Amino acid sequence: MIKKAEIPRQKLFDGDEEKCLKEVFQIKNQIITLTDFYNNPLRALQKSIDDETFFAVIKEGNFNLINSFNEKYLSEEGLEISFFYNNGAIFLFSYGEYQPGRYILYLEGVWYHQTLEYK
Repeated sequence: MIKKAEIPRQKLFDGDEEKCLKEVFQIKNQIITLTDFYNNPLRALQKSIDDETFFAVIKEGNFNLINSFNEKYLSEEGLEISFFYNNGAIFLFSYGEYQPGRYILYLEGVWYHQTLEYK
């Protein structure tokens, strides 16, 4: 069974992408940078965990699937969802160019799975 941490969705960054690359974020005693999750689109997580867990995260996060050349899961703002996995915790982020030259990063949530083994 997967459980979402009691962390509200929150904006972590708003500004120039170069500045975001230098930012360090501390979430639930975990240090995370943009490069930790930037190349981990949510669709890659589906290959690593069971379908029931994956779709529970999609539903609870209210993410939208866009079927283009590569499947993308998007937030309500249309930002692509990426993940960072560590010690049974899945950290989900939405990030992207919101306006020309303006990048936004949100923590979408943190999920825990007692028996989760990342493959």
